Amino acid sequence: MNRWLAIRLVALSLGAALVAAVSLVRIPDALACGCFTPPDPSVPIVQAGERIAFQIKNGRVTAHIQIQYSGPAEEFGWLLPLPSEPTLEVGTDELFQQLIQQTQPLYRLQAEYRGNCPFDPSRQGPPGASGGDASAGGDGAGEGDGGSPLVVRDTVGPYDYAVLRADSKDPMLEWLDENGFFVPAGTDEAVDPYIREGAFFLALKLRKGSDVGDIQPVVVDYASDLPMIPIVLTGVAADPNMPVMVWVLGKSRGIPRNYFHTLINDAEVDWLNAGANYIDVINKAVDEADEHHSFVTEYAGTSAIMQDILDYPGRFGDLNELRSIADAVNFVEYLNYSGYTANATVPGSFGPTFNGQVLAILQSYLPVPAKLLQELTDQGQTAGAYYQSIRYYVEQDRLSRPDFYEDLDLEFDPAAMTDELDERVVTPTLAAGQLFRDNPYMTRMFTTMSPDEMTRDPVFSFNADLPEVGNQHTGRLIYYCGRIPEDTQTTTPAKLITEDGWVLNMPNGTGDNPWIGLPWPKSQFIQMVREEGAAQSVVDNTEEIASFIEQRGLEIPGGHDNGCSVGGGSGAAGGLGLGGLLAFALVRRRRR
Repeated sequence: MNRWLAIRLVALSLGAALVAAVSLVRIPDALACGCFTPPDPSVPIVQAGERIAFQIKNGRVTAHIQIQYSGPAEEFGWLLPLPSEPTLEVGTDELFQQLIQQTQPLYRLQAEYRGNCPFDPSRQGPPGASGGDASAGGDGAGEGDGGSPLVVRDTVGPYDYAVLRADSKDPMLEWLDENGFFVPAGTDEAVDPYIREGAFFLALKLRKGSDVGDIQPVVVDYASDLPMIPIVLTGVAADPNMPVMVWVLGKSRGIPRNYFHTLINDAEVDWLNAGANYIDVINKAVDEADEHHSFVTEYAGTSAIMQDILDYPGRFGDLNELRSIADAVNFVEYLNYSGYTANATVPGSFGPTFNGQVLAILQSYLPVPAKLLQELTDQGQTAGAYYQSIRYYVEQDRLSRPDFYEDLDLEFDPAAMTDELDERVVTPTLAAGQLFRDNPYMTRMFTTMSPDEMTRDPVFSFNADLPEVGNQHTGRLIYYCGRIPEDTQTTTPAKLITEDGWVLNMPNGTGDNPWIGLPWPKSQFIQMVREEGAAQSVVDNTEEIASFIEQRGLEIPGGHDNGCSVGGGSGAAGGLGLGGLLAFALVRRRRR
C-alpha cells in the first residue's frame, strides 16, 4: 500500500462523504465467596480509517474530514473528487475527539441477584460501595490559461492546495505530477469514475517546511444536494476491514441512501466485557449484506449533546491580551488555562494534553529542549507534558539540570504565534461548534470495508420518519445463588438478558461467555431505508437466532426463576420460547 493516501481519499460528492469506540469493563466470574466490583472503564478508539462530519444545508455540503497519515512529509498527498468548485479551510481534530466521546456505543449491564448472594452489594454496606452497574460510567492563483486544468492554487494552514477541472483525466494527472503533487501507482484507473464535464478535484500537499505533525483536518464546502464518500477511489490505499465513521447533521435522521442498513444481533456482543468484540461483530454483520454494502446507525438524535463543548462561552480568552504577553512561560500558561487543551470542556479547565494543532504551533515557536524531549519520549510522554508544566521545567528543573536546557530558546513573537493559533485553532474550533447550533439533529453511522468491497460510493440523505437511536445500551445480568451445593460451587450461574430481549443462560458462571463466536447470524435485520417511511427488512434473522438459543438448551441449575421472564417470554432454560420471543421482537424493536 502506498503511504501517500493518508486520505484514504475520503470524499464527498454525488454529482447531484475508529473501532467504533466502545467502553470496556471486565465483569469477573462471581465466585460463591467473592464480590462483584467492576473496574474502571477504558475507551479504546479506532485509530485507522475514515472520519467525516457532513452538514447539508441550502444546497451546499460542508465536510469536516480528518486526515490520518504516517510516512515522509514529502510523500504526503491527498486527492478529493467533487461535483462543484469548492472552498477550503482548516478544521480541528478536537471535533472528532469530542464527537467520538459523545456518540460512542456503550454496552453496560445492570446486575441483579437471586438467592443469598454474598457478593450482592446490598449486603456489603452503603449503596455505591461496590458492584451494581457494570459500567462507570491566501489569494487565489485564478483560472489557468489555455488547456491547463488549474482553477485555483493557494495555501491554507499547513497545506499547499490546488483545485483542478476533472473533465479530462490526463491533463489533470500531468499537472499534478509537474507541480510536485505526489500521485501514487493505481490512481490512474481509480479516478476514471470521477472524470466528467463540470467535475473537480481538490489536491493537497504539505507546504515546504511543514512536517507530518502539522497535518490537521480540512473543511471543504461545495454545492451539492447530497454528500458522498468516493469509496471506489479510496480502495487504492485501503486496508482490510477499514473503518468508516460518518456523522450527518441536518434537520432529521441521516440514512445511507444507496447502501443497506444493518441492525446487529446483540446476543453476539460481549456484554460481559462491555462490547469488547463490537468491531468484530460489525465486520461480520455488515458482510452479511449483499456486496457487503451496509451501515450500522450508532447514534441518531439531538445534536445538543455537542453544544457548549467546543465553543463554550469565553473559550480561548482574549486574543488581543494574548498577543501582548511577551513572556514565554506566561504565554503558554495562558493557553493552558484558557481552553486550548484538547479535552477542555469548561472554562478554566486544564485538559490532559494539547491537541495536534496547538502542539505543532508550540513546537514551532517554543521548541522543547532536545535532551529533555528525548527523556520525555523515553518515559512514554509527549512534548505536551513540558508545555503543561512549563514553569516547573524552566524555573526549577532547569536549575538542577542545566545540561538538559542548553538549547532552550524562549524568544518568540507573541503576535505572530497568536495569529497562527487564531487561524489554525480558534477559528476552526468555534466554527465546528456552530455546527451543532445550526443543525438540530445528528446521526452517526459506521461500517467496515475491504478494498474488494469498495465498488459503490455511499451516498447519504435524510428520513424524518425514522426513530431515534441511542448509543447507550443496557442489558441485565442476573446471578442465581444457592442453586448448586456450596461444597461443589466454584462459580455462580447467571442469566444475561440483552437489550433486544435475548435470554442467554450461563450455567457455569460469567468467567467464559458461551454465546460468543457461534455459527449464527451476526445481523438480526438487514434493511432498505428510503427518504420517507419506515425501514423495510430484506433479511430478518430473528427466528433463526431464537431457534439457535432454544436448541442450545443451556439451563440454570436448580430450576427457573419466574421473575426473569422478559416481554412475555417463558424464561425457560434455553431463553425465551420461540413464539414469545418473536412476538416480543415485533413490539420491542425500538431501534428499528
